[in-house]
Amino acid sequence: MKILTAREMQRIDHQTMAAGIPSLVLMENAGHRVVEYLQRVASPIEEQRVVVFCGKGNNGGDGLVVARQLLTRFRPKALHVLLTASPDSLTGDAAANLRMYLAAGGRIAQEITGDMQPATLLVDAMLGTGLEGPAREPALKFIRAWNHGFPAAQRVAVDVPSGMGSDAKLRDGEYCRVDACVTFTALRLCHVVPPWREHCGEVVVGQIGTPVEM
Repeated sequence: MKILTAREMQRIDHQTMAAGIPSLVLMENAGHRVVEYLQRVASPIEEQRVVVFCGKGNNGGDGLVVARQLLTRFRPKALHVLLTASPDSLTGDAAANLRMYLAAGGRIAQEITGDMQPATLLVDAMLGTGLEGPAREPALKFIRAWNHGFPAAQRVAVDVPSGMGSDAKLRDGEYCRVDACVTFTALRLCHVVPPWREHCGEVVVGQIGTPVEM
């Protein structure tokens, strides 16, 4: 069983891109792995009411891929993308996926609205493996809303629960409570080291590029 730190995972991503797989393709593959998991645990997707929480970094970009694929392939009963940062603050692949999501007919919100509360499925793509220190505003506000609202929702994190940090170093701070994590290439320390592992739910590892040896 391979377990990676955030730095090791970053190095593997760079090696994979150097081998010829663009970062945008890796992000598309990551989103697809999440959608595959959602198909397994939340079918029929068409009947779901979905809210995807997206930050401004690569984790948020993965979430925007998830949202676009749900929109174009399944047309859920309701689909909301909650962007926790200004759209103008997104760069690189995350910005590209925001443009693609909007071009596909998607819409974004920057605050939680009443019509999101009946959600049956939440996707956490706010803060990824690079988090250092406890979650801060504005993300902290949305983590609290995730934890204290949406009473009927099943909750799935992309990579790691936002606010937890992948390297199992954080003892203070708040993080998203989830039923499952869909991570990529290998497990992270937080998925296996107590007490964090007890708060990750089911952990599924999906491949997103050519396997690279450490």
